[in-house]
Amino acid sequence: MTEYEEIIIRWKPRIKWAADKFEKMEAKNVLYQIYCDSHLYGRDVLAYIGKTDRSFGQRMDEHFKSFFQYANNVNYSVGEIMQYTGKLEIPESILIANHKPFFNKEYIHDLPLEAKKQKIIVINEGEFGMLKSCCTNYWWCEKK
Repeated sequence: MTEYEEIIIRWKPRIKWAADKFEKMEAKNVLYQIYCDSHLYGRDVLAYIGKTDRSFGQRMDEHFKSFFQYANNVNYSVGEIMQYTGKLEIPESILIANHKPFFNKEYIHDLPLEAKKQKIIVINEGEFGMLKSCCTNYWWCEKK
């Protein structure tokens, strides 16, 4: 029997992007997904998965000053991690590698070493949008 560490993420409903009015959430250590329209991939598609260990509002402001200021139909969802104290880079990288959002650069094809050390399953609950209900790092784990 193979033991997996479970990381449960509870996603909130999506919020329409407003440059002057981000969700008044000062929470830190959250994951988020950004959706927008794409000429290549279609309408309302997953564009970016990220994490922040700073104020969520500050991080969204940085995104607004990048590509997303030119995008149409931008909205986002915030995910709270339940009972997990490890590095946010681990579930973030697993989500990116499994879903391949078109605006992410890192973790599209590989995971950081820490995310390969043990088998992990990421379980998405709530309003998880285009994400799979669960995904794993199984294919990238170090084989023993």
